[in-house]
Amino acid sequence: MKVTVQIIVEHEDLEEPLVEEIGCLCRGDLLPETLGLTLQEGKDLLANIQATMVKHQAEEYVDQQRLCPHCNRQRSNKGTHEIIWRSLFGKLKIQSPRLYSCSCQPQEKKSFSPLASLVTERSAPELLYLQTKWGSLMSYGLSAEILADVLPMQTNSQTVTLNTQKVAAKLEAELGEEQVMFAHGCIAEWEALSPPDGRLTVGLDGGYVRSCEGKDLKASWFEVIVGKSVPWEGGAKCFSFVNNYDEKPQGNRGLRNSIENLHRIRHFEIQLRSNSSVAGTITAFYVY
Repeated sequence: MKVTVQIIVEHEDLEEPLVEEIGCLCRGDLLPETLGLTLQEGKDLLANIQATMVKHQAEEYVDQQRLCPHCNRQRSNKGTHEIIWRSLFGKLKIQSPRLYSCSCQPQEKKSFSPLASLVTERSAPELLYLQTKWGSLMSYGLSAEILADVLPMQTNSQTVTLNTQKVAAKLEAELGEEQVMFAHGCIAEWEALSPPDGRLTVGLDGGYVRSCEGKDLKASWFEVIVGKSVPWEGGAKCFSFVNNYDEKPQGNRGLRNSIENLHRIRHFEIQLRSNSSVAGTITAFYVY
C-alpha cells in the first residue's frame, strides 16, 4: 500500500489551487510496528507541512508589501537574504527579499525588509513557551532531549537556558514595582466593612540551594522562597524569590498580581499556609 500526503494551497491570486506533495508512506504486510504512523514519519510530516506553510505565508506577505500604500506603485527588489526562524517543527531558512523604499514619501531608509521587520523574534512563541515550561520543571538538558525526541527539532541545554531566562526576565518586568500595602482608607472604615466575601489561600515554602559561586561554605548556599496563591474561584498563581538577593522580590509582587486578579471583590480573607499548617489568617482590603 502507498499513501501520498499532499497539501493544497488556495489563494485569491491563484487561478487554480496549488498542490504539493509533502510525504509518501509505503506499507507491506500489516505488523504491530507498521500500524499507523511511526514517530519519525509523524515528525517528518509535521516538518514538511511547516516548511510548506511558512514558505507560502512569507511569499504572500512580501507580495502584499510590494505595493506602496501611498501611490500603489510597485517597489523594486534590491536583493534577497535568508532569515533563520526556529519553531516546534524545525529550524527554517526563509527567503526574505529587500525592497527599495518608494520615493513618493520621505523615508528614513532607502530599502527595507518586510519579513525581517515583521518577524523580529526568530523563535516561535510556542517554542519559547515549551522550553520555558519544561525548563522550569526539569533540567535544561533533559528538556532539550525530550523536545528533540517528540518533535522535529533540534536544540541544546544552553539554548533552553537562555530562552528560559529571557522569558523569566520579561515576566519579571511585567510585575511592576513593589507595593507595601494594599489597604486604602482609615482603620474606622475597615472595621465597618462586612465579613470577607471570599478567601485567598497562599502556601509558602523554602529551601536552600548550593550555588556554583562563593569562596566559603556559607556564601555558597542561598535560600529560595516559593509560594502559590489559590483563590476560591479561578486559577492559581505561583511566585518565588531568592531571600537577601532579589532587589525587588517577586514574592510580594507575585502576591499582588494574584490580589489584582480579584479586583471585583472589595475585600477578602487571605489564609497563609506553611509546612502543611495554617500559619495565619489576615483580611486584605482592596479598593478598585
